[in-house]
Amino acid sequence: MTQKYICFFLFAFCFFAVSSQNSKIDSLYRAYSSEKMDTNKVKTLLALSENFKPINAAKSLGFSREAFEISNRINYPNGMLRSCISIAEYYQEQLNYADAINYYLQAEVQAEKLNNFISLSRIYNSIGIVYSNQSRNDKSLQYFLKVAKISEEHNLTKRLPIAYNNIGISYKDLGRYSEALSYYEKALIEFEKTNFHKGIASVSNNIGIVSHLKGDDEKALAFYNKSVENFRKINDTASEAGIYTNIGEVYNSNKEYQKALDFYLKGLKLAQKFSNNNFRGDAYEGLAQVYANLKQFDKAYYYLNRHISLKDTIRDEEGMKKVQEIEKRMESQKREKEIEYLKQQDELQKLKVKSQNEKLNQSKLIIYSVLTILMVTLFLSLLLFKANKKVKQNNVELASKRKEIQDSINYAKHIQNAMLPDVRLLEKHFPEGFGLFLPKDVVSGDFYWFNELNDIVYFAAADCTGHGVPGAFMSMIAIDKLNQCLIDKNIDTVTEILSNLNTSIKKALKQSNEESISKDGLDIALCSFNRKKMELHYAGANRPLWIIRQNELIEFKPLKVSIAGFTDENQKFESHLIKVEKNDSVFLFSDGFADQFGGEGKKKFMTKQFKETLIQINDLPMSQQEIELEKIFKQWKGNLEQVDDVMVLGFRL
Repeated sequence: MTQKYICFFLFAFCFFAVSSQNSKIDSLYRAYSSEKMDTNKVKTLLALSENFKPINAAKSLGFSREAFEISNRINYPNGMLRSCISIAEYYQEQLNYADAINYYLQAEVQAEKLNNFISLSRIYNSIGIVYSNQSRNDKSLQYFLKVAKISEEHNLTKRLPIAYNNIGISYKDLGRYSEALSYYEKALIEFEKTNFHKGIASVSNNIGIVSHLKGDDEKALAFYNKSVENFRKINDTASEAGIYTNIGEVYNSNKEYQKALDFYLKGLKLAQKFSNNNFRGDAYEGLAQVYANLKQFDKAYYYLNRHISLKDTIRDEEGMKKVQEIEKRMESQKREKEIEYLKQQDELQKLKVKSQNEKLNQSKLIIYSVLTILMVTLFLSLLLFKANKKVKQNNVELASKRKEIQDSINYAKHIQNAMLPDVRLLEKHFPEGFGLFLPKDVVSGDFYWFNELNDIVYFAAADCTGHGVPGAFMSMIAIDKLNQCLIDKNIDTVTEILSNLNTSIKKALKQSNEESISKDGLDIALCSFNRKKMELHYAGANRPLWIIRQNELIEFKPLKVSIAGFTDENQKFESHLIKVEKNDSVFLFSDGFADQFGGEGKKKFMTKQFKETLIQINDLPMSQQEIELEKIFKQWKGNLEQVDDVMVLGFRL
């Protein structure tokens, strides 16, 4: 379960209360009508724009645009700066990110001219959030770092912790946890200087999440508790629900199931009280996992169903929100057209005053313009109505189909996760190691397996036929058969395990029958390791074993056959006895990494380049190697689709 409640801080600005606006708007209108085309008129327009923001966003935009046009005409940089920011914020609210960035960058030029560092920090922070909303985390990080630099250089003490926190979030989203933790801790120090409890609470939670991801659960719990204490100081009981589910996740991962249940239920109670569906969903998912670990499958099934149902409800609500956003944009466009129409009408009236002789022609022009605009507006309204109706109809149909498919996939994922072995068993034998696991879909055809027998650890990396749900079910069959070989049948040699796995899967899928249409199978690298003797036994079916020793890669090749499928039922496999040395790095992997298309030529990454990459990063700690491999893979893939499941296991002896 992914921990939540990480949020960006925005710079706060005060707006007038709607109830006190009417009289002020009237006086601003009077001033606007009487003022000349100068800086005072620009200031009045910006004040009108600010007052209309909470009640009529389209009118607010119209006043900001007029302020921008006049400021540009009279060369008034401060007016251009403020109006550009206002226009950019409107487009950001409408999710029109391209226009938002355009106006923020224009505002940046004016702020630099004026050496207005407060506005510059505001602009850079907003651009960073826009890029983060688009999952362009490298770009968002660049702008948040700019905010921090300006805040440090110009002593903007209130903005500095906000910048540090946002930088931490970007690093966390990039998987660079140590750097994220460093900036969260900087933010916490600054918030504590001003005793800003909400900031302390939020950043403490962020530190807890990253600490748990790094495996430091003692630190994670300490900061989660600190977060709860500070939310209580400001009576923000609703936010405590998210922290309790995070604490439950820590105890669940450490098999302290009763404590995990206590915190999940505590979080669920608060989430229900304050109608927070996201926190409710987290609590349901956590409870399902704990009860599954306790083998209380009836309760696990109950909470899993609650989680799935709530998730679908949230998605449907998000779908309706998107429809509402489309309607909102349509309405804004209509209002913008009304504003433009009113401007045209005003200009026509001025022309009418100039010459009495043109009265008749001007009247006709106004009538024709009004009729044309009305006809165009009517036509556009009909098109928009039909489009909106179609969008709603499609959303209902898609929601129904998505629910059916997603229910099946989510349940398959739950079953697959339940069958995967406990990672801490492997950590017992290999204190330094990693497992990079990037499924193409929700569930995966790649899987890892390990178990132990008589102080010998057995581990494998396998790639089943296909990916997604078919590959996942194939992986579950294979995991079950591997456990049977080792524990039930007491088969302890890697070659016999593979032979038995081949036979049992063929029988399970009825592939011995000549009429069978199932030719599914898997490729696998299987090892057993005796630490006392420093001996590694390896056998492979189409998947090799790589060992890096003193920056040289040694490859142990597999037998060129698969498990099951077209392989003979009596197939024998070859074993390699390897005398390993201290600090040897052992790698098992599927073919997903090397087969990924990307780079400048949109070509495959290839096995040769994969080998060179592992050698280049071999001096790094294994945990850092995992981060680097994921970063390299995502940079190579770019915007292209992931072609297959990706799994890489690495251990340092």
